[in-house]
Amino acid sequence: MTTTTPTGRPKVDLKDPADLLAAIPYILGFHPEDSVVVFGQRGPDRKRQGLTLRVDLPPPGLEKDQALDLAARLAATAHTGATVAVIGGGAANPAGRPPRRRFVRRLESALAEYGIPLLHPLWVPRITAGARWGCYRDRTCGGVLPDPRESVMAAFVTSDGRITRESREELERLFDPGPPETLARRADLLTRLADPPWGEGDIVEAALAEVNAALDRFADGDQELTDDQVVRLAWALSLVEVRGACLLTAAPAESPLARTAEELWLRLAGELPEPESAEALCLKAHAAYARGDLTVAGMALARACEVDPDHGLARLLTVALDAMLPPSELAGIVLRQREEGPPPTIGLRLSGGTA
Repeated sequence: MTTTTPTGRPKVDLKDPADLLAAIPYILGFHPEDSVVVFGQRGPDRKRQGLTLRVDLPPPGLEKDQALDLAARLAATAHTGATVAVIGGGAANPAGRPPRRRFVRRLESALAEYGIPLLHPLWVPRITAGARWGCYRDRTCGGVLPDPRESVMAAFVTSDGRITRESREELERLFDPGPPETLARRADLLTRLADPPWGEGDIVEAALAEVNAALDRFADGDQELTDDQVVRLAWALSLVEVRGACLLTAAPAESPLARTAEELWLRLAGELPEPESAEALCLKAHAAYARGDLTVAGMALARACEVDPDHGLARLLTVALDAMLPPSELAGIVLRQREEGPPPTIGLRLSGGTA
């Protein structure tokens, strides 16, 4: 599994290995185990923060393949240096040397082929207060981790309302479908509803009003969804004009509208039956991508492709993610689309926190 995160979070001081290691769970959104985390650095002085890549540690025999893949990903997005942290992978040997040294050598060689120096390779058995960390090049380099919960990154993530999960598996469970009996009941309602549920009039306008009403309820703290509301929202998201307007809620990512919309898309991803849930999953993936959370975006896209392998937007976003399109570019596209024409509007009423 590969996890990618962008530069949309506070800068981490790469000069302090202990603080960097302690910040990793809050950068990724979960506590990694048996992983390698690569911090890309940009610019001629390597002081600009680039992408952060996390992958499972490779099994024996696949070290070279994984090293080449990581190096190619950094090279494709103009990085000029890298710092690497290995988490887990075994215990240090009796001499105190960290495990997985062969893989780190492979990674250093692969990066060198692209002219990217490996500046500082680190190791820690687990990211927890008091864990002893070390370096691959210097046996005298090392120390004890501070409490990750007291790091600057932890404080920022907590104040920003984000939750750091205990594991990647816990984060993935956000995209689990709802109770089978509930989904089956709603699938039956959708099957029997041959016509749009709004009667006569402008269907797109009625569908937009349905989404706006749901956003207002969520902004006011009412996040329960009835069968009737879910069915109506499924119909709304089936309209290309409505989906286009929903995509435009993703930027600016810090706005109340973007946050509320992303909460609604996540809830609908579990409340809608298949294949209708693919629409909400793609909207959630797009919103997470635009605000810089490529971990969550990748998980939502994987689930969307599982639900509907031929979904056009899911495939397009997956290509963008695999090509390492920077989140800032995706957000810029959203903002330009909003400025270039008068699309159908999605928003919150003024009492919900925005116009």
